[in-house]
Amino acid sequence: MKIRNAIKRLALVGATAALLPLGGAMAGGPGFDSIVVDMNSTGDLSGCPTGATKCTPLITGEGFLQQEVTFGGDVYIQTVIIDPMAAVNTTANTDIGTLAFSDITFIQMAGVSNGIKGLQTLRDDPNNGTGNLFSGSTELLIGTWAAEVGKANLNVVQDFRDNGGTGVAIGATGATLTEDDFVNTFTMGVNLASDGAVTGKTMDMVQDVGMSDPTVTTPGNDFQRFVIRQRSGDLLSTTGSIVLLPVATSPGTGGTVSWAANDDMMVAWLGQRVGLGGLGVSNFGFESATNLTDPAAPIVRSTFSTSITDVTDTNGPFDWDAATFGTAPTL
Repeated sequence: MKIRNAIKRLALVGATAALLPLGGAMAGGPGFDSIVVDMNSTGDLSGCPTGATKCTPLITGEGFLQQEVTFGGDVYIQTVIIDPMAAVNTTANTDIGTLAFSDITFIQMAGVSNGIKGLQTLRDDPNNGTGNLFSGSTELLIGTWAAEVGKANLNVVQDFRDNGGTGVAIGATGATLTEDDFVNTFTMGVNLASDGAVTGKTMDMVQDVGMSDPTVTTPGNDFQRFVIRQRSGDLLSTTGSIVLLPVATSPGTGGTVSWAANDDMMVAWLGQRVGLGGLGVSNFGFESATNLTDPAAPIVRSTFSTSITDVTDTNGPFDWDAATFGTAPTL
C-alpha cells in the first residue's frame, strides 16, 4: 500500500479513536519503547514493544511503520512516524526516542475496551552538538486499557532553553543551567470525561533567567526564578490552606487561602537576587495564592519580602503545601 494513502487512512482512524469512551486507570497497555531505525537503511523501522507476545508488520516504508501488536491477550494497531532523513545510513540501530521527531500511536482493535494511546515528541536536533534548545512531548491516554495510575488523560511537556553561558550548572528546575541562561519549562495534565469535558487539571511552569557574566565559574548573584502551579477538579484530591504573613510596611497584604477537594487552586512565586558590587546583594521574594473555584469572586492573597526569597525560609512571610504543589521553590 502506498505510504501516502496509509497516512490518510491513519488520520481518519485517529480522529475516530479520539472520540472513543474513556475509562479508569489500569495497566496502560503496550509502551512506547523498543522501536528503532534500522542501520544502513533509508529510514526503515522495526521493533516490538516490551511485553508484547507478537508483532506483525502491516505497512512499512521510509519513516513509517504500522503493525499489529498482541499484548496481554489484546490486539492493537501500532503506527510509528518519524522523519526518514533523521537517521539515514546509521552504523547501528537507533532508538527513535533519540530522534528530533517521532509519533507513536496505539489503537485497540480487539479487547475488552476501546481507546487510543499516543506519544508525539519534538525537539531540536539532538545531534547538533549544542544541546536541545526546544523539546516537547504530547501524550494521550484514552480508554480503560490506556489509562495509567498517576497520569492524566492528556499530558503536555515543553522545555525551552538558551544555554549561552559557560559557567557551572545552577538552578532547581532539573535543567543544565549556566550563568546567563534562559530556561522555561511547562507541563500540563488534563483529565477528560467521556463527553470530552475537562474534569481536572494540573499546570506547572518554571522560568529561570541568569543575568550574570557568562564566563564566571560559580553561581552568579544576578538570577531570577518564577514558578506558577495550578491544581483543580479530580486532580486536586486533598484539602488544605496556605497562610501568607502580612508585610508591616504594606497594609492589606497577607492572609489565608483555603481549598477543598476538587477546587481550583493556583500558587505563584517569584524570587530574585541582584549583585550590588561592593554593596552586597539585593534579594526580593513574592508569593500569591488564589482560589479560582468561583470565577466571579476568586480569593486572592499575596505577600512579599525585600530580604528573603525562599519559601522554605522559616523567617520569611511565605507558606507552601508540598503535598499539593510539589517541592517548594528556592533560589
